[in-house]
Order: sequence, then C-alpha cells, then structure tokens
Amino acid sequence: MSYIKLNGRTFDADVAISSYNRNFNVLDGPNAGRVLSGKMIRDVIGTYLGHKITVFRRGDDYVGLDAFWDYLYQHSIDDSVHLEAADGQHTISYQAYYTSASQDLEKVENGVNYWGEIEVNFVPIDAQLKR
Repeated sequence: MSYIKLNGRTFDADVAISSYNRNFNVLDGPNAGRVLSGKMIRDVIGTYLGHKITVFRRGDDYVGLDAFWDYLYQHSIDDSVHLEAADGQHTISYQAYYTSASQDLEKVENGVNYWGEIEVNFVPIDAQLKR
C-alpha cells in the first residue's frame, strides 16, 4: 500500500512520513442556515475527505526530500493532482489540490542544505460522498 502517490509517482521510498492525518469537511449549499426557531436546516452538498501529510528526509539523504519538494512546487500551478493515499486499511484515490507547502532549513553542512519536514494539505476537488 502506498502512502504518497501523486499522478502515478510513488514517493514512499524517497521520504519518510512523520505525520499523516486524514480529515473530512461537510460542505453545505446556499439553502443551509438557522430558521427563527433556532433549528438548523442543512443543504448538504457532500463530504470531502482529504489528507494532511508531513514528510522528512531519510537520514542524510536530502535528494529524495528535495525531489518531493520540487515535484510539489512544479505541480502547484496545476488545477489538481491525482492523489493516492492510505485511508483506513485501504488506499483512496482522488483529484486534489493544495495551495501551499512549508519547509524550514535545518542546517548547512559541507556546502549541502539540509531542509526539514515538508507539510502539505491535500484538499479534494469533489466530494467523495454525495446525497
């Protein structure tokens, strides 16, 4: 089972995962809101299951982490990426977008920049559960 696969490219061997979070958000349409009695009226469009992933380099092998960063950066202008990620005991596959990623410089040693963890939040393009 792959944990990080973007557009068919697997990154599991290149980076190690330090944090792996799945999350979902329910999106309501324009007809949702509270009525005068205080009761909430729902207009559920669907549920969007996403993943927030934090990865780090394996040992002093900075090449794999740099490759993951470069891939994220180069595809940040795409409308979406095809994400395959672990979800429960299975793999889920969906079109996702991300609007940012972050990474801190940890050290510079012998002319090599060693960057820290990369955190990226993948948001589904479309709801996986719909009414």
